[in-house]
Amino acid sequence: MVSGFLSEFGRKVAERWATQVILPGLLFTSALAVASALGQRRWSDTGLLWRTLGEFAAVGGANQQAAGSARTVMLVIGVVAVSVAVALVARALGGPVASLLSGRWPFFVRPLARRLTARRIAAWRRHDAAYEAAREAGEDAHRLGELAALRNAVALTEPRRPTWTGDRLAAPATRVRDQYALDLTAAWPRLWLLLPDTTRQPLTDSRQGFDEAGALGGWAVLYGALGVLWWPSAVVGLGAAVVCRRRARETAEAYAELVEAAVDVHLDELLDRFDEELRPIRPGRGAAVTERFRKGI
Repeated sequence: MVSGFLSEFGRKVAERWATQVILPGLLFTSALAVASALGQRRWSDTGLLWRTLGEFAAVGGANQQAAGSARTVMLVIGVVAVSVAVALVARALGGPVASLLSGRWPFFVRPLARRLTARRIAAWRRHDAAYEAAREAGEDAHRLGELAALRNAVALTEPRRPTWTGDRLAAPATRVRDQYALDLTAAWPRLWLLLPDTTRQPLTDSRQGFDEAGALGGWAVLYGALGVLWWPSAVVGLGAAVVCRRRARETAEAYAELVEAAVDVHLDELLDRFDEELRPIRPGRGAAVTERFRKGI
């Protein structure tokens, strides 16, 4: 049983390594080879490309077959090594890309971040005021839904980040605090320990999806940089950036929704574990448990 588990685990790790590291790395290494061979002036010269590859693969005749085979082996090892190294660089760049998507921008662009956040706040407040005015005027549910959708398209809560994705990831903490007076940052590690595997797995998968979107952004950066040598690579990088942004929004939406749902469904269990009062949940209970989690800090 143990050997079967280890075999299956090894197979899954190998598949994951191949699909997320080696194959993308090989694609980029191929693009790098093409860019080096053609350059900008002859970017579409397939004849030059095939001639360059033929010259590189030539081994000098049948009497040098052994040397040619050794050269081929070394070439394959080199290509795989470069592919893995490039893939690791792309995934390392995925962290900063995810931070940018989440609105956590470095200090030298904070003035721009503040301006963008201010614009988003103004737009959100404008739509929120229209929604509140319509509700006070007794508008029908369909009209209220349209106005709420316009407001929520800017952000689910009043914006605090320069990006939609950043505000969506931060929204559960704000909504949980407003609803239950509970600090989600302090409560989440304890709540996570109480969640069943059927709840943890979708949360893990959605968070991993967001991280993979960031890794795709890392590839977008590398392909964009390669565009200095061969401009079609910049087009690939732009396409990867567009897909990265779309996937980041989708996975951030899914993750934030699941986090909030986990709190709604399992908060009773958390409060019953740390508070002796009876249900129903009241804001006072959340505040009391928050103080306990913070330990006076």
